[in-house]
Amino acid sequence: MTPVAPVEPGVDTRYDRLIAYYEEAGPDFAQWSAAFNMHFGYYRAGLNPFRREPMLSELNRQVLDRLQLAADTSGLIVDMGCGVGATVREAAARFPLKDVCGITVVPWQMEKGNAWNRRLGVHPRARLELRDYTATGFASAMVDGAYAIESACHAPGIDKDPFVREAARILKPGARLVVADGFRKNPAIALGPLSGPLHRALCHSFVLPELAEVESFVAALERHGFDDVAVEDASWRVAPSALHAPAAVAWFALKKAIRGEALGQWSINNLKGSVLSALVGALRWKFGYYLVSARRR
Repeated sequence: MTPVAPVEPGVDTRYDRLIAYYEEAGPDFAQWSAAFNMHFGYYRAGLNPFRREPMLSELNRQVLDRLQLAADTSGLIVDMGCGVGATVREAAARFPLKDVCGITVVPWQMEKGNAWNRRLGVHPRARLELRDYTATGFASAMVDGAYAIESACHAPGIDKDPFVREAARILKPGARLVVADGFRKNPAIALGPLSGPLHRALCHSFVLPELAEVESFVAALERHGFDDVAVEDASWRVAPSALHAPAAVAWFALKKAIRGEALGQWSINNLKGSVLSALVGALRWKFGYYLVSARRR
């Protein structure tokens, strides 16, 4: 498949800022995860809440479980906003007969992820491509399963309609979409003097238009032809890994200071956002972390 250029630099400010953020701050995620899992983790019984990497990998497993795909069949899985491709590599190991394509608008992520995949000998079956997940360039109804881990939040709108519409277009009938992300809830209750500024600061730090409202997101799924929608509040499952963020940020900043290395503005924003995520997550009556899955009719 030929990569589709997401946007011409200098034309779309939203993508320019997003690319600049991940080009500078992306390498910092090595402090968070040796495997470059660029997301929070999922705690279940049997895991050690003080060990972050197994929880990060467990979120990958939980998302892939919800695709409800057989391991012994061929097909195509798409990671809609793949980062450096940690989940792509886990999906490729779990589904050895399937192609797994991670899509991103960030050239650095594509280059690093594909180099990693080549070292492991899984490229091109597991590959990263430059594509915009609101206009992927894939043919209609060609994808057997799609997921987005903490990436759908970068789409515009409280319902993330452009993201949902494109996922609906590329998925085969009966195929599933799984989204793991932070959401606003209780839309009838406006953000207040504490939650409003925290939400705006979080979005500024992570280059997000705004967090989705879970009810609006579900409505978009149904509007674009999804059924069998399951909404699981995983906030308490994610909380143990989120509590790692302040210490990880402090340790990262201290190591930089000891080495006399200055932090760029995007790296500073990323560190702020990591701490803000824990604060926002504590406002359980306003925000939650959800696993949302749905089947394309």
